[in-house]
Amino acid sequence: MNTNSNDEIDLIDLLKKLYNSRKLIVYITIIFSIMGIAFALLLPVKYNSTTIFITQIQETRSSSLSGVASLVGINLGSSSFGGEIPATMYPQIVQSVKFKRLLLNKVIDDKNNLTLENYIKNHYSIKEVEEQNTSDLGMTLNEEQYFNILTEILNVSVNQKDGFISISSEIPNAEYSAKVAKFSRELLQNIIIENKIETARQNLIFSEAQLIEKKKEFDEIYSKLAFFSDSNLNSVNSFVLNEKNKLESEFQIISAVVEEISKQVEQAKLQLKKDTPVFSTIQEAVIPIKKSSPKTYVFIIIFGFLGFIFSSFFVLVKDSLKNILFEIKNN
Repeated sequence: MNTNSNDEIDLIDLLKKLYNSRKLIVYITIIFSIMGIAFALLLPVKYNSTTIFITQIQETRSSSLSGVASLVGINLGSSSFGGEIPATMYPQIVQSVKFKRLLLNKVIDDKNNLTLENYIKNHYSIKEVEEQNTSDLGMTLNEEQYFNILTEILNVSVNQKDGFISISSEIPNAEYSAKVAKFSRELLQNIIIENKIETARQNLIFSEAQLIEKKKEFDEIYSKLAFFSDSNLNSVNSFVLNEKNKLESEFQIISAVVEEISKQVEQAKLQLKKDTPVFSTIQEAVIPIKKSSPKTYVFIIIFGFLGFIFSSFFVLVKDSLKNILFEIKNN
């Protein structure tokens, strides 16, 4: 019973000390809050710009075009030539050497012809170092400095539930921040498209090359047949007839080949269009008006809280400290 009473008395005494020294606590808290403001002002200002897009998934539907194509020997099935990159891999693409090299070469200030690489070099005071030539597969020591800064500037997040991909950039210049976010989205989409349609594109290039080659053979045989027919209008002997039949047979064969390859070219074009991913931009990157960091109110709250804790602790222990100092001096 006595212990509980002593505890209650001690707690009341502590509260009384804090109340009696309330002005000191308020003053110290205000001083710490002002320190928080000063600290926030010393930090570099940064602006954040964000762009959001979504990949439109093309569903395979049987259409009247597929039915007609099947009648002439063209298969417009649901098989895809390219490989699909899952959205979860997008952050890894942004961190790749290829992506960062392309982004560093982007011009973020047309008036001054300023690239992102030059901006980072000037703003972050990057010092170039001498190095040996390296292969395109690896990065140089200088590139590593730029890439590390890009890692801090760029942030890619994927909403797996809704399929949204968000790209944000945070740098000290508001206009440049918006352009970096925009260029990053465009580069990411281009890389995804290139990967998805690569096989279909190569197939189309091969088919078109074959068509050009066979058309040349077609023209040659057609010219031979026409010339032979004009040169032997009045000749009806067996040799002339056999030679004409031979040329006509070759002409029919090459005509069928050209027709078939033409179908393959059209099929490849359809497949290329089908495999090309479609992106919808939900939110375009815009020039931010307000800074994203430092957040002054956050520093005011943190420093103010620290000031309150420090001042309260000082009020509670100052008498004990005086007694300890007094005993040390007397001894």
